Amino acid sequence: MDVLLDSALKLHTYLFEQCWTGHALVGSDPGIRFNARIGRFVKSYLSFVPWPDRLTYMQAQGYWIMDQWLLADALDEESHSLLAIATAHHILRCQRPEGYWEYPNPEWRGRVATVEGCFAALGLLECYARVGDKSYLAGAENWYHYLTNTIGFRRQREAGMSAINYFAHESGTYGGGVPNNSTLVLWLMARLAEVTQDDRFLTHCASLVAWLAHVQCESGELPYEVGSDDRNGRLHFLCYQYNAFEFMDLVHYYRITNDQHALPILRQLAIYLANGLTAAGVGRYACDQATPEVLYYTSAIAQALSQATALGLGDFRALAAWGFRHVMSRQRPDGRFEFYSRANYRILSDRRVYPRYLAMILNHLLREYQTGQAEQTEHTAQLGHQEESRASSIYMC
Repeated sequence: MDVLLDSALKLHTYLFEQCWTGHALVGSDPGIRFNARIGRFVKSYLSFVPWPDRLTYMQAQGYWIMDQWLLADALDEESHSLLAIATAHHILRCQRPEGYWEYPNPEWRGRVATVEGCFAALGLLECYARVGDKSYLAGAENWYHYLTNTIGFRRQREAGMSAINYFAHESGTYGGGVPNNSTLVLWLMARLAEVTQDDRFLTHCASLVAWLAHVQCESGELPYEVGSDDRNGRLHFLCYQYNAFEFMDLVHYYRITNDQHALPILRQLAIYLANGLTAAGVGRYACDQATPEVLYYTSAIAQALSQATALGLGDFRALAAWGFRHVMSRQRPDGRFEFYSRANYRILSDRRVYPRYLAMILNHLLREYQTGQAEQTEHTAQLGHQEESRASSIYMC
């Protein structure tokens, strides 16, 4: 069995046995603020304490659904489609009548985040595309209307440009916009247009793409946050990790829409991401520092570089393979990984299990396996054509 698929299956088994409740992927999370900086390390070193921080992120559910359909494609087993459908039902049960999902972390209680809603909707759309249940499409469309009408867009000074807001009812938060929210929205809108065959869902895409092209740095990096008149921006923050996910979002958008305006952004991003792995194949923490190491950063950068190769933006296959080899080398026999992060504050490690990020790693492994299968099929077909041509030449002689 392919080592990527074998690794993915072990990880899936672990998540199913330890984090699947029968309707959702639930578990601990590194969180934000105090917990992200200090609390998670205390919990990691005091692992014998039954910490009550079991959270249900919609981002985790969206990835989990996509993972199930990728496994269904790879293995042709109905059990994975049933898991995806069960998760989609849970997403619909959690959706508020207005179309949004509440943020699970108590430190952000009462906020409605663009990222959470988009991943919930993407999971619903994947199920709708597979089984045709219109309740999934209705849930995704309900979120789209909330997203565009309530969360809304941050208009830029430059004509024809906009960025999606980070939260609902907080248009002043995060200055002039955070690119990784806008790339995710582009993926969602393209997917909606694809499954409905309705280009009206692409109405806002041109202005979002124009803004991303405008704010992209000469290095190819997309800044973490763009400043505004009353708030300073932030160029560097977890640079390669964010840019890897932004790249993958834009690949989804580009493959669906063939929007040529997105291609130069992707090309420059690929050049930037080529510097995202250390000589050991580890994802760099930020532009100016290699550590701490966070394992899902490495899988994201590796998968982005693999997709860049598939798009013909360069040959990054060796880099991508090196990153995936490092990730898989850290996997335990039970399917989980040795750590979530290490070398934090130089000496600390976080060895807790976070299903949201394990679902992301699972997605990257499965997509890389899918890419390898497609390349193998293409190679086999090319060999077949060569044999046919050779046989035809012999016959003609």
